[in-house]
Amino acid sequence: MHQIIQIVESLESSFRLSASEDNSIGMSKYMKGHFAFFGVKAEKRKEIQRAWHNKIPKGSSSEFRWDLLKELFNKEEREFQYVAIDWLNTWNKKEISESDSEGIKWLITNKSWWDSVDSLASNFVGKYCQLFPEEGSELIEEWRFSDNLWLQRSCLIFQLKYKEKVNFTLLKSLIVQFQMDKEFFIQKAIGWSLRQYSKSEPEAVRKFVEEIQLKGLAKREAIKYI
Repeated sequence: MHQIIQIVESLESSFRLSASEDNSIGMSKYMKGHFAFFGVKAEKRKEIQRAWHNKIPKGSSSEFRWDLLKELFNKEEREFQYVAIDWLNTWNKKEISESDSEGIKWLITNKSWWDSVDSLASNFVGKYCQLFPEEGSELIEEWRFSDNLWLQRSCLIFQLKYKEKVNFTLLKSLIVQFQMDKEFFIQKAIGWSLRQYSKSEPEAVRKFVEEIQLKGLAKREAIKYI
């Protein structure tokens, strides 16, 4: 654990050197005041994290990597969570295992907001479900019946990058399940998932929208490109 703390402290030192109070105020306002920021803009943050990646031991164990992710997530400033997510999303197939499901659930349900959840769901969760179809199916089945908004949203958007490989039967069943939910983030996710799929199958999306009489925000998003 000592090594992990040292790695995180080195990242924090770099952030403090590039911190901007003016930026931090604006960034926090954009996130509705949910998080504190150093005020390091995305371009500079990515420059910092690229250099920081070299401090992570090559071939580190899954336990080490997840402990490091959680240590980053437990830090106050939002930039730490962005670094954690960006790093996680670079993991290759050999670094991802069936047992990662609990870890990704923990990340989605901690420090939760659209910025972190959307990146985790559409990247790592999507990749996980393709690598491990059986475990992924069980994961989505569990999450769809969770009372956690962000797990529910993740079910709706994890296939965003699947293009024509979207399991439309699954997506349709999820949308029907959540169609009457008035929560903004759920309605937005319904529309977003259909809008993305419409790029591959516009007629299928058009037909489904009409069939279930989708309305409001979800419908506006869904038919944006058709």
